[in-house]
Amino acid sequence: MSWQRVLAITTRIIRQIRRDRRTLALIFLAPIVILSLLGYVYRGTSRTLTLALSAPDNPVVTALAHELTTLSIQLERVPAEQAIERVRTGRAAGAILLEPAAPTAIRLVLDGSQPGRARQISAIVSQAALRTALQQVVPPESQPSLTLEYVTGSPEFDELDTFAPVFVGFFAFFFVFLLTSVSFLRERLQGSIERLIVSPLDRTEIVLGYMLGFAFYALLQSILMVLFTVYVLRIHTAGSLWLVILFTVILTLGAVNLGIFLSTFARTELQVVQFIPLVISLQGLLSGIIWPVESLPRPLRWIAQLLPLTWANEALRAIMLRGQGLDELIPHLIVLVSFAALMLVLAMTTLRREVA
Repeated sequence: MSWQRVLAITTRIIRQIRRDRRTLALIFLAPIVILSLLGYVYRGTSRTLTLALSAPDNPVVTALAHELTTLSIQLERVPAEQAIERVRTGRAAGAILLEPAAPTAIRLVLDGSQPGRARQISAIVSQAALRTALQQVVPPESQPSLTLEYVTGSPEFDELDTFAPVFVGFFAFFFVFLLTSVSFLRERLQGSIERLIVSPLDRTEIVLGYMLGFAFYALLQSILMVLFTVYVLRIHTAGSLWLVILFTVILTLGAVNLGIFLSTFARTELQVVQFIPLVISLQGLLSGIIWPVESLPRPLRWIAQLLPLTWANEALRAIMLRGQGLDELIPHLIVLVSFAALMLVLAMTTLRREVA
């Protein structure tokens, strides 16, 4: 073995990568950007839980509210109907209801679609009620009693039920984007696109044909993922299964068109992979998979609202965990359809510009 020849190959690889700005950015810039984003999210994420409180004004309620505040709970005093509605719509993590006729009977209304957070809130309220009873020197027969109610979801839900909807959306988006971008790039490199362009086919027909071809397999993949998640993994679904499939399919159509659009800016399969930190990592971090969108710092919340995966995750969670119907998810449907249409138009425009 000649170390001189080994060194020559090593030098060639170093020089080759040094001339590739995209690869250099992937090696040095992408990790710094992602780590900076993670640090900003962790340091700026709000960890304060908000509970709606509906209770009469008396010393016991005042003491209970004080104990909850010391346990990093933010309270909002609202009527009972509004308190339950805030939990149902996700604006409050839970609701504490006390009736004047039974001031020691605490009703804790929770969002069962977030089992981990529900258990945390239940423990905090129980601890606060116990501290209040000790401070007020309440006799044993008047000790506060805690009753749990679930306005959405179910006590049977576990952590997998909570994360399954967002995992379905994320993996459907990721795999379809990767399949489409690499496959369309191969078609270009093999000259298939150029041969179609010189044929009587219109450029719109070319892009639509490729989109429908890739969308066929995206449809099959979406249906397979949803059915496997529900019937094999035994994920609880509170809403209609066809709605889960509908939103997943529309999301994958957007991923197909995005893959066709971005593949026109790549010359090799490595360059397609270089789009993953920009397209996939950003949406994975900000679309509500790891942290709730409402807890993110305000600038990142604005960015999250521009991401299609954010709207898809919210819709899938609303269907599978809260049982919401299509009439309540019209804005999410409009955003996902608009994103797919926009990417389709950009793909057509880019193809035309490249040929011209």
